[in-house]
Formats: sequence, C-alpha cells, structure tokens
Amino acid sequence: MNSKAEKFKAYLEEKKIEGVFQIEDRKDEMEVTLFSSRLDINGNALPVLVIFDRSNFATVRVIVAPKVMSEENQLEVFKLMDSYNRRFKLLKYYIDEAGSLILDISLIFGDDDSSEKIGEIVYAMLLNFITPRLTESYKDIMRAVWASAPRKEQETAGEAESKE
Repeated sequence: MNSKAEKFKAYLEEKKIEGVFQIEDRKDEMEVTLFSSRLDINGNALPVLVIFDRSNFATVRVIVAPKVMSEENQLEVFKLMDSYNRRFKLLKYYIDEAGSLILDISLIFGDDDSSEKIGEIVYAMLLNFITPRLTESYKDIMRAVWASAPRKEQETAGEAESKE
C-alpha cells in the first residue's frame, strides 16, 4: 500500500469510520490502492472509488451511470457533460471505454501531507462538493441518458399500429 493510501486508512481508523470502504491493494508498479464505497444520490447507490497511487495525484471517481452511452443519447449526454465541465471546474465528466458516465475529481497530495489533511480533503470532496452537485443534477443526467427512450417507445407503438 502506498503512503497516501496508508494515511487515508489511518484517517478512517482515527475517525472511527468503519465499514464504509472496501480496500483493494493492487500491488502493481504504481502501488494502486482502491477504496470503494457507495454514494446515495436521490435514493440511488452510485459506486464511488478513492484511488491512490505512488504519484502525487489521487482520484475520487463516481460511476454515475454504468454502460449507458448509445448512438441515440450521445448528443444529449455530451452536451450536458460539456456544460457541467465548463460550470464545475473541479469536476470532470466523461464516458469510459465501456460507455459508462464517470465523474472524476483529481486531488494533489505530497508525501509529507498528514493523514488528517488527506482524509479531510477527500471527505470534503465527497460530502460537501460531489454529493450536493450530483443530488442537484442527477435527474437532468438521467434525462439525457434516457433521451432516446420515448422515441423508441413511440416507434414501437407506431410499428404495432401499422401492422394492424
């Protein structure tokens, strides 16, 4: 486990934050350690990862909508992501290789940063920054993701009528 992940783990222990994160130590060349959990957004449990490695960066990642990108919705999703990326400079929305809508925040930590500093910043990002913004925008995000649903239902209904 890299030093920043050890410090975050120590912070969780110091603050008695138990059972919130599952820890996976990858033991690869970058010494990646994943802290995985769920974030409750409007009754939806979104997967969240806090990713530490040997670099000076840590990432807080939320899987907003898994495997949702399609030809029908991509324009609406891209337009919304672009507006959010311009509006919220710290948050970055993007589509991963699997077609999932992802939200990332990159944080910078040095090796000499304390467990308190690392823990407080990660928790501030999760609870005071990401959660309110996703709570506010989640319905719009899902509306963009499912932008093609009414058209498909209309086409199916129209096809059924024309066959009768």
